[in-house]
Amino acid sequence: MLNPTKIHRTASLMVAAFSLTALFAGPVDQSKIAADAKWVVHLDFEALRKSKVGSHLITGLLQPKIEGNHFIKKANLSINLTNISSLTAYGPQFEKDGEGILLLSTTADVKKDMDTLVGMASLSENEKKDVTMVQQKPFPLYNVKDDIFIAPLTGNTVILAKSREQIDSARELAGGKGESLAKAQVFKDYPDAANAFILVMAKGFNDSAKIPPQAQVLRETEGGRLAIGEKDQNLFLNLMFKGKDEESSTKIQQVLQGIVALVSMSQQNKDVTDLASATKIASEGRNVSVTLQFPTAKAIEHMDKNLKLNVKENSARLDVKTEDAEDDEKAEEAAK
Repeated sequence: MLNPTKIHRTASLMVAAFSLTALFAGPVDQSKIAADAKWVVHLDFEALRKSKVGSHLITGLLQPKIEGNHFIKKANLSINLTNISSLTAYGPQFEKDGEGILLLSTTADVKKDMDTLVGMASLSENEKKDVTMVQQKPFPLYNVKDDIFIAPLTGNTVILAKSREQIDSARELAGGKGESLAKAQVFKDYPDAANAFILVMAKGFNDSAKIPPQAQVLRETEGGRLAIGEKDQNLFLNLMFKGKDEESSTKIQQVLQGIVALVSMSQQNKDVTDLASATKIASEGRNVSVTLQFPTAKAIEHMDKNLKLNVKENSARLDVKTEDAEDDEKAEEAAK
């Protein structure tokens, strides 16, 4: 008889595998995103694999740990780090438990993977199964731990959501029905983000009551966009804000310039001061952008030193080691 704990672990790891792709973004297909979306996170996994930093991250850090996990090996799932193309997450609100939807693009046979997990769960002694098939028609629908619904569609698209209503809404958009961002053109004023593998767009966060005092300048914005990618041997980050009007754009630019100046004067770390010195702040119309560049070779060096993937029996977590954490570790060792 299969161990129910192991089945639970395998199911959790599959969901974790979907979530792990969110560390990383083809172009955003806005026709598949609801028009009322206030935030969008797009992850181009193909572009990440082609970049030097992404290739190192996947082949040197992620892949060996994940493929070496006993439970992933035993499940023999088809989905892996080489056949995921992109992931797009979006939602109509910013709350922590908001109605977010994930669209995963992959050539893996996710339906077969889910059928495998359902079969394993059915052999467990648990009365409550961790993975179940909710329906076969008109489309296959699965549920993991009464929490996440998963719907593999034709055309290499998989939908993950917290409710069946969200699944149905996303399916309509995927089929070309309903109002989408492509029609609403909410983010049309932002220029193309060439060479980016992570793209984050948001609107309406200036209305949030939870903006901290030190970030009140965000109330001067209508929205923003973050792009991270690699170009000409450099890892780049481009952050762009759209001001409510010209006066707001000027305020945003002044605050950003002040932040860069303070960092340059107060930091002792040479990498940080070099980064601040090379930071470019520009404006065009109501858009204000700040661009940072960091040598890819140095980024890989820091990655090897400070990133660690922990794949346990029921979870996958990417830890970032900070200087404070390193000092704490040395203090603990000294105390022993």
